[in-house]
Amino acid sequence: MKTDDCSETAPLPEACAKTAPQLYLLDGSSYIYRAFFGIRDLATAAGMPTNAIYGFTRMLLGLLQENRPDYLAVVLDRPREETFRRELYPDYKANRDAMPADLQLQFPYIKQMLQALNIPVLEAPGFEADDVIATLARRYAAQGVEVTVVTGDKDLMQIVSDGISLLDTMKDKRTGPQEVMERFGVPPELVADVLGLSGDTSDNIPGIPGIGEKTASELVQRFGSLESVLEWKNLVSGKKRRDNLQAHADQARLSKVLATVRYDVDLEVSLSSLQRQTPDLAVLIPLLRELEFEGLEIAFTPPPPGVVEIYSDGSGRDSGPGGYGVVLRHGEHEKELSGFEPVATSQRMELIAAIRGLEALKSSRTVRVFSDSQYLVRGMSEWMSGWIRNNRLETPDALANQDLWQQLAALAQQHRIDWEWVRGHAGHPFNERCDRLAKRAVETGLQASQATSDAETLAAEPGCPLPLAAIERPPVPIRDSSEFESDEDGQLRLC
Repeated sequence: MKTDDCSETAPLPEACAKTAPQLYLLDGSSYIYRAFFGIRDLATAAGMPTNAIYGFTRMLLGLLQENRPDYLAVVLDRPREETFRRELYPDYKANRDAMPADLQLQFPYIKQMLQALNIPVLEAPGFEADDVIATLARRYAAQGVEVTVVTGDKDLMQIVSDGISLLDTMKDKRTGPQEVMERFGVPPELVADVLGLSGDTSDNIPGIPGIGEKTASELVQRFGSLESVLEWKNLVSGKKRRDNLQAHADQARLSKVLATVRYDVDLEVSLSSLQRQTPDLAVLIPLLRELEFEGLEIAFTPPPPGVVEIYSDGSGRDSGPGGYGVVLRHGEHEKELSGFEPVATSQRMELIAAIRGLEALKSSRTVRVFSDSQYLVRGMSEWMSGWIRNNRLETPDALANQDLWQQLAALAQQHRIDWEWVRGHAGHPFNERCDRLAKRAVETGLQASQATSDAETLAAEPGCPLPLAAIERPPVPIRDSSEFESDEDGQLRLC
C-alpha cells in the first residue's frame, strides 16, 4: 500500500515533504517466537495451528501502516548449529529448547505469507540474523539511509548510531544512542564489552563469574573497555572479583567475541531490491482464506476503483479531552489524519472524525464512510432526512451537536456517500488503527496543553511555580450503539 499521492488529480490530502529514505530491517525469528507465545489456541477449523502466522502477520501489517518504510526486509536466523559462534563455543545457546512442533508447522506458511506480501527474506549461512542486520544497517546508514531495526533484542543495541535506531513494536519504544546509555551506562560501541564481562544467560554466554551487568557497566565506564579491565584488574575492588578476572580472562574475551555482532557478512543485497512493493493479491487472498484470516483481507485489499474509503473513530469521555483518527484509502494510496479537542464528548469526536475525513477530499467523490458509531451512521443514513424534513436541522437548539450535523449535511451534498457501521474493537484492522490514532492524539494534545500551562504559570509567577493538582474525571458509561431502537434518533440519550 502506497502512502500519499501528490499528483494534481489525487483525492487525498498532500504530504510531500522530502525526507531521507527509510529502511526497516525486521528481526524475523525474534518476532515469530514472540507471536507464537503471545497468542495461544488459534487454529483453523481443521486443527492447523495458526497463532504464530496470525500474530506475525498482524505485526507486519501494523508496521507497514504506522511506519510506512520505503525499504523493508525480514531477516531470519539459520539453525544455531550452523553458526560460527557454535563452532567457537559449542555451548552457545545450548540452554534453549528445540523449536516447538506447533511452530515448526507454521514456518512454511510464514514464508509463504512474506512471499505473498512481496517482502524480501534474508539469511546468511554461518551467521545469525543479528550479523546480517548489523552488516546491512551500517552499509546503508553510511549512504544516508535512515535505518530502523525492528527488534526486542538488547544485543542489537551495540549497532545503534545517529543513523541507526531500534524499534520494539511490542512496547512501542524506539531506542537511539541516549536510550542505550540509559540502559547500559555506556555508548553503543561498548555494549559488547559489558556483555563480555557480565555474560548473557539468554544466549548462554558465560562472562566472568560474580560480575553482573551493573558491575560490568561500572568497570567498563571506569577503564574504557573489557581489555583494559583485564589489564588493570589489580585496581578492581574485591579480592574475589580480581581472582575471577584473573582466572577467567580468556572466557571473558571469548564472551565478548560471542556477544559482538559482525559487520562483514558477504551478502549481495542492493537497496533497490528491498524497496516496498504492493502485495501479490492473487496469492495473498487465497492464502488468507486458507488460514481462515478473512478479516485481514480488508487491510490488504484496495477499495473498488473510483471509490474513496474513509475509516473514522473518535475517543473521549465526559466533557473531554477527545481525539479523532481517520484513515483515507483510494486505490493503492492511504492517508492518516488525527486531532485533539480539549473539550468534547465521545459523540462529538465521532462526528468530528467523519467531518475531517470528508473535508480532506479535494473534489466530489464516491465515498464509503466506515465507523463503529451508530450515532454517526444512523444519524446520516436514517435520521438526517427526517431532521431536514421537519426543519430540526436549522431550528436553533433542536438537536444536540447541531453545528456538527449541519457540517455533515453540507459535506454529504458534495459527495456520493454510503455510511457503513463496523463493530468496534473486534479485530477490525482499520477501526483499531483509527482508535490508536485518536488515543495518541489525546495523549499528544494533553502533553502539549500541560507544557503550555506550565509555561504560562511560570511566566505569570516567576520563581513561584504552583503545584498542579491531579484532575480525576470519573468515566462516563457509553451506551453500546446496538441498543438504539429503530424509531429513536439518539438525541436525548447520548448527548
